[in-house]
Amino acid sequence: MTVARSSFRRFLGGGLFLMSAVSAGGQDPADAAGALVVDVRLAGARAVDPDALLDGLVTQATTCRSVLYAPLCLVSRSPLFARRYHLDRTELRRDVLRIRLYYWRRGFRDVVVTSATTPHRGGVRVTFTVDEQAPTRIESLAVVQQDSVLPAAVVERAIPLAAGDPLDMVVMDSSLIRLRAALWERGHADATVTLDTSRVSNATNGGPVAVTLRPGARTVVERVDVEGNRQVSERTVRRLLRLEPGDLYRRSAVERGQRDAYLSGLFREVQLGVLPTTDSAKTVVARVEEAPLNRSEFTGGLTTLDFLQLDAQYTRYAFLGGARRLTLQGTISNLLAPTLNGTAFFYDVTNGATGAEREPFLRPTWSASVDLAQPWAFGTRTTLGTSMFTHRRSVPGVVTDRGAGATIAASRELGDQVDATLGYTWESSRIEASDVYFCVSVGLCVPSAIEVVRRPNPLAPLSFVVQYDGTDAPLAPTRGVRGRLDLEHASGITSSDFAFNRAALSASAYRVVARRMVLAGRVRLGAVKALASTNRRLGVTDPDAGPILHPRKYFFSGGARSVRGYGENQLGPRILTIDPAQLTDTTLSDPCTVATLANGACDPNIEGVRASKFLPRPLGGTSLAEASIELRVPLVRSLGVSGAVFADAAIVGTRRFSDLLGASATVTPGFGVRVDTPAGPVRLDLGIRPQVVERLPVITQVTNADGTFELVTLRTPRRFDQAEATGGFLSQLVSRLTLHLAIGPAF
Repeated sequence: MTVARSSFRRFLGGGLFLMSAVSAGGQDPADAAGALVVDVRLAGARAVDPDALLDGLVTQATTCRSVLYAPLCLVSRSPLFARRYHLDRTELRRDVLRIRLYYWRRGFRDVVVTSATTPHRGGVRVTFTVDEQAPTRIESLAVVQQDSVLPAAVVERAIPLAAGDPLDMVVMDSSLIRLRAALWERGHADATVTLDTSRVSNATNGGPVAVTLRPGARTVVERVDVEGNRQVSERTVRRLLRLEPGDLYRRSAVERGQRDAYLSGLFREVQLGVLPTTDSAKTVVARVEEAPLNRSEFTGGLTTLDFLQLDAQYTRYAFLGGARRLTLQGTISNLLAPTLNGTAFFYDVTNGATGAEREPFLRPTWSASVDLAQPWAFGTRTTLGTSMFTHRRSVPGVVTDRGAGATIAASRELGDQVDATLGYTWESSRIEASDVYFCVSVGLCVPSAIEVVRRPNPLAPLSFVVQYDGTDAPLAPTRGVRGRLDLEHASGITSSDFAFNRAALSASAYRVVARRMVLAGRVRLGAVKALASTNRRLGVTDPDAGPILHPRKYFFSGGARSVRGYGENQLGPRILTIDPAQLTDTTLSDPCTVATLANGACDPNIEGVRASKFLPRPLGGTSLAEASIELRVPLVRSLGVSGAVFADAAIVGTRRFSDLLGASATVTPGFGVRVDTPAGPVRLDLGIRPQVVERLPVITQVTNADGTFELVTLRTPRRFDQAEATGGFLSQLVSRLTLHLAIGPAF
């Protein structure tokens, strides 16, 4: 197997470069010291990760500095655009030794490595050829404990090697570290773990291996000394660390204290150590470097859904002393919506609405809040948070709502990776939506009843959230599992006019597979039930109206972080609306009449009325099941560029969770590109929607004798194919593609 390390070649697909360097006197570039290295290859590597091996060499291929410079790198290798690497014969010989050492550490002690240079595209190509030979194998593996501190199962998990395996010293060293950590976690911080491979024979290319564990006495915290603090008191530092005299000196306690100190925002750096001593009572030394107590952030971004978005945040740490944190933040989105809406790859957030119904979705959306966090409210593991907020939110093409209120929440750590939050929110919420939305989704078709629900009404849920995060990174994890359970209840007991019970569960898992590729998966389940007391508290007396649910509590699917073959919230229960004039047009072969519209007998499948005349409106569901799987593949690691292939699926129901099998369902594949940034990966995903023909209810309106309008649901549903509205074959093909530009991981 041959692995090439040439970013130019990967970047430009093998395109030609201008020859910018020629060796003096016609000398072969491959023999010239200082020649430009344009390609590095590794041949014969099968038992190790070739990318990891090449990363550790001094000899590297010239690379483009940024994906943005790719067109310029086509014509120039100027240092302005490219990281230039030149041939160093001394380092080349050392790289051969580095490869041999790399293999030796992994159990291949007889490996043979050679190097060669050849002219290539105005520079040189360096090729390392490896003959791995047979590995040195473990004949037997023994683990000896002076005291039986660690259970056998812990020892077995810590050492993944067994008799017959190659003597991989990298894996073995990691095993010794895990064993020491396991002993430290049980209070044996002075434990020693030694490895004996002295009897490994070159003649037999193998031998016995022994590991010896000496736990020593259990260690405890005697005191904690703090160094480097100026504005933050020692008492605050000690409370953050949570290391009390007499506690067992354990690994998890040290890591937890260091993590909490970082997360407080008070410090740039936190180092924990112990004074040298042979005593089992340890003096812990905390060396801290304080961060600025005032921090401001201003960010902005452009996405296919939010258009231009601007964010501002100010944080005051150590507010009124201690570790209190005051945060002021504001976000404004939907900027430039009137200009960008529906153009190029931007969403149509109006969902095709016209007239007065269109304007609310094009106005800016915003949120602002003042948050105060008080650590150690009911013990060192509990944080109390309070917040005042106001907002204008929008579910594109469906509904907007405005609100203002306050939240109080208590969060408690249940473990190193688990926390729970109990919160209460009260807000005055005002729903802005069309009469069609209220008639179909809420069940209110009488204007007087609609006006009651449109008025500001209290929304006050009591919530309980449990989160687990066992992943290795918050923004772009590669290993581990995370999960979240959300429970909400609102009723008259919580002073809420909207009464409901809601539950949502999400879980995702990440695993590294071959060649540093990451396989990620996610599931999401949810159900919500509106309570009948809502109508009574809102003053809705219409006997035909079902229990009213606040639109924010419905489940929607589709979008950049959901099912990517659909636009935002476009998957799930939908209805069609149409101008009655389109159905009564006398130029049609068999038009409807005012009478058939009024009694609902009009058939909307009239020949000549195209799909483009119907406006689909998502309603949201009361039950949801989503699943996604994604394979993330590094493309240009030096530039943080990776690709992904994925498949998303969802079922959105309108009644009980048990009715999901009869609800809207789909599976959409796709692919995308990611570029790493400090704020998280910037994603460009292309979802492919299958050809789906739906039978959807149709709503239109008729004019009564007194001049008022009445909404009418036609008895016959419309056979609706979204692609029919887009014209020819190419247009129909493109209509099944959905492009998403977003910041942050999909999950």
